[in-house]
Amino acid sequence: MNDLKAGGFSSEQLASQAPKGVADQAIAVGRDIQNAALNFADASAGALKDHASDLVDSAKEIASQAGDRLQKTVVEQKGAGADYVGNLAQTLRRAAGEFDADVPLAATYIRKAADQVANAADALREGNLNDLIQGAQSFARNQPTAFLGLAVLAGFGVVRFLKSAAAEKDDADSPNPPVRGDDSHDGRLAS
Repeated sequence: MNDLKAGGFSSEQLASQAPKGVADQAIAVGRDIQNAALNFADASAGALKDHASDLVDSAKEIASQAGDRLQKTVVEQKGAGADYVGNLAQTLRRAAGEFDADVPLAATYIRKAADQVANAADALREGNLNDLIQGAQSFARNQPTAFLGLAVLAGFGVVRFLKSAAAEKDDADSPNPPVRGDDSHDGRLAS
């Protein structure tokens, strides 16, 4: 006999539907978990994007502030840099004087280089550093041989000037200055 249970279902019907109901519930729970995981992943991705956007904005702001500080420092130091470059031009002119007797052509080129360095100092003092750099790059591109030659001559001139300045200083500091033409005592006076 069929026993009727609550709801008008027999125990056999309930037993056959119970596994289907549990399977359907497991599938439904699985779908719910999957949907919850997708929602969590979407929320996490959105939060990460927001944080990344905030970090990028902060980095841009820091870079902008650093650029502003650098520009301010460059403007402040421009005068000191121009003075230094101007002193270099004077040094080149003195070095050219050292070449006048031995190699007058080199002295002429060193003076030309000194004039260019002095012009660069004036441009640095009055103008924009980027303009100066672009001008030097343009000159180097348009006349690479002249640029290299001037650089080499300026280097030789500076080295020669520094050597002569050091020799003059050594002579001034020496307690017994050398006597010219007396090689018998290694340049020193006999006592």
